[in-house]
Amino acid sequence: IMKTVALVTAILLITGLGWFANELVGNPISKMLAKNTAEKHLVGNYSGTDFYIERMSYSFKDCNYYAYIESPGSLDSSFTLCIDRCGKLKWDSYEDRVLNKQNTADRLSMEYRSLVKAVLKSPEFPFVCDIGYGDLQIISREYIGMEGVVEYVIPAQELELDGEYDVRDLGARAGQLVLYVWDETVTVERAAEVLLETKRFLDEADVPFYAVHFVLEYPKKEDGIWPEGRVEVLEFLASDIYAEGMVERMRAAAEATKAYYESEDAKNAELMEKHAQ
Repeated sequence: IMKTVALVTAILLITGLGWFANELVGNPISKMLAKNTAEKHLVGNYSGTDFYIERMSYSFKDCNYYAYIESPGSLDSSFTLCIDRCGKLKWDSYEDRVLNKQNTADRLSMEYRSLVKAVLKSPEFPFVCDIGYGDLQIISREYIGMEGVVEYVIPAQELELDGEYDVRDLGARAGQLVLYVWDETVTVERAAEVLLETKRFLDEADVPFYAVHFVLEYPKKEDGIWPEGRVEVLEFLASDIYAEGMVERMRAAAEATKAYYESEDAKNAELMEKHAQ
């Protein structure tokens, strides 16, 4: 009886470990099926191209395999195939990543982000940034005009695949600066000074932007909690950052931002109340 119990226990343990390993890292047979599906898909849908499978990976989160497709002759022609463990293709990101120019948009945004980062991280930059980066507002055409989407956007479909662009020009048209600064003085007047000085540094480095989401707040305490009090402005235009009347424009923008958040909180509270009923 003891030998039988031990044998059954061992079998159950091995089966459990095998199931766990299969869920966590996949298995060679499923991986082979997924790779065969990816290869057939490339031949059947992208014949005459130089696409190849750069690598395969397995995700334990959704139990699917992913084939990462690259093109040695194109900067922007990479995409992904998602394949289940039975070798069935679930989706192909070629249209979104390549045809709709999302790869091109990401490449240009990273170039612009690097320009902004070089300024904000330079030893000469006088402010402590909790968060600081630049981003090009390039989105797919179908999202333009939707709630929460800024007006100064570039439709991704208008970009040229593998196209060379001056990202500084793109930054002037659709560059968004996100800047959270820690300072011991948190006032509208100090916020105006910080933005003026920040723009001066960016102008000297020839890194333009169209608008900024700016927050001035106190440094975080040792317990990880921020003291109360902040000045925040949404979508403050770079063209409005100049000395004359800057404090008044900053104060009006901060009040408008506060009113916007209060309005959004009221909408959310109303939706939650309706949902509860």
